[in-house]
Parts: sequence; C-alpha cells; structure tokens
Amino acid sequence: MQRFLILLLLLLVPAIACADILYLKDGRKLEGKILSQTATEVKIKVQFGRSRAEMTIARKDIEKIELGALPDEEFRKRLDTLDPADLAAHQALIEWCKQKKLLDQAKLIQSRLPVIEIAARKKLNPETWCRPCEALGKTSCSACEGKGALEKPCQRCGGGGGLSCRTCVLKEDGLLDCRRCGGAGTYERFDPNKGRKVKTRCGDCSGKGKIKCPTCNGKRKAPCKDCKGKGGVPIPCEECLGKKNVTCKHCEGSGISTDAEGKKPKVPPEGEKPKPRKKPVIEGDPFG
Repeated sequence: MQRFLILLLLLLVPAIACADILYLKDGRKLEGKILSQTATEVKIKVQFGRSRAEMTIARKDIEKIELGALPDEEFRKRLDTLDPADLAAHQALIEWCKQKKLLDQAKLIQSRLPVIEIAARKKLNPETWCRPCEALGKTSCSACEGKGALEKPCQRCGGGGGLSCRTCVLKEDGLLDCRRCGGAGTYERFDPNKGRKVKTRCGDCSGKGKIKCPTCNGKRKAPCKDCKGKGGVPIPCEECLGKKNVTCKHCEGSGISTDAEGKKPKVPPEGEKPKPRKKPVIEGDPFG
C-alpha cells in the first residue's frame, strides 16, 4: 500500500507542467498545445474532457507562456516507462488519468490489469507460481470443456434436430404434385383467338409437374420446434455453474502453488552431477 502511494505521488507531482500553459492578464490560464506563434497572437489547441478546440489569443492579453506536453502525450511517455509486471505502477497511472480527465486512457489500462496482475504474480514468485493454471488461479472446466453448458438431447427429436415432414413423408425426394396442373406439367385454358381450349405449359412447376414441399423445402425433414433444429437444449454446467472455469486445485485459486505438482521443477546447477543412489545394505542372510 505504501509503495502504491509513493508511485501515485510521483505520477501526480509533475502533472502541473504537463501541457503548454498561457497565463492571461485577467487571471485566467489556458492549458493545451501551442500550434503557432506570431508577434501579435498565439494559436493554442485546448482539451475539455474528450473534446478539443483551437483558440487564438492576442499577445497583448498574455502575461506569460510555459511550454510543456499535452496530457495525452504525457500519458504515452509514462506508459512507455512502466514495467509490464508492475501492478502498483499501472494502478497509479489509472489514478493520474482520472485526475487529468483522460477517461479513455484509464479504461485502456484498466482492461490490461488482469494480464499485468498475472505477470506481477509470476515475477514475485518465480519458483512457486502455479504452472498448471499459468498463475491464473483457475482452469477450464473439464465437465463442459469450457463451454459453461452441457447439451441435453432434445426429447422431441431425439437429438436429430428435425422431424419427418408430415406433408411429404411418403413422397419420393420431398416433391409434391403441382396443384395448378395436377402433376401433368400442362393445363387447359380457353384461347379466345382460337375459340377453343388449348394446352398450356404450367408456370408454377415449369412444366415438371412436381414442386418442392413448401413445409420443408424438399428436405423431407422439418426443424424441431422445441430445439429449433439444434438437436439439444443447453443446460448450465453443475461443475462450474456456467462460469466455464473452476478453481485450480493445485493453488486453490491463488495462482501460487501449494503442492509439489504445481511448482517449477528443480534443475541441478550446471556441472553438478546427480548423486548416485546408494545400494540397500542387507543385514543377515535373506535366504535364512
């Protein structure tokens, strides 16, 4: 905690001169980035939260000018100097971002904290960080394979995802007789020019006499309404309660190994030969 406060102070103290500052004669001051200067005026870009604006100030209204860097530029400099495994320094940088109203930058660092926390844990515990869970403190649930749910076969379709279409169940290839031509491919219509009925090619079935079943589109199966064609209904995994991960048994969720299985294997120093195993000494005749 004390180290965190020290880092926070180091980040906040130099923040006063982190931008160009125009001190006006009326007592006001403008912080931003000076874009250009002439003998009569100064053009400066100022930032209000997430918005930026350009202003032109007459030199006769300016008391003095202090040059510096914009908060966003200062943020980049501070971020580049941080150790990727220094959790306290990153937390202090988040507080500095909030002070300077750099909300997007604060969210960026906040999103990286879980990875930084793991890196810090490995750095502080090089020998004992838990290898099976990579110092996460949790592992993928083996019961549901990390999915968070188990597929229960649908009782209606038996897991097949579909049911035989009742409309074309007895029809070959899922085709039905065309209703307009009755399966003939043509139909009779009265031709007023000829004064009699003539045969006309059916436009509904293109003269084939057959059409695809409108219920299943010729597939001979209709999607099961209960599972919507998926074949199963997902139910929450009882092992991980739908969280996809379970607490690592080697480190009990701490990321630091509590047993020999999760520790880093010990390697003998270079040049040191392993000690030979001594043969057991048997006292007396083993055969009596």
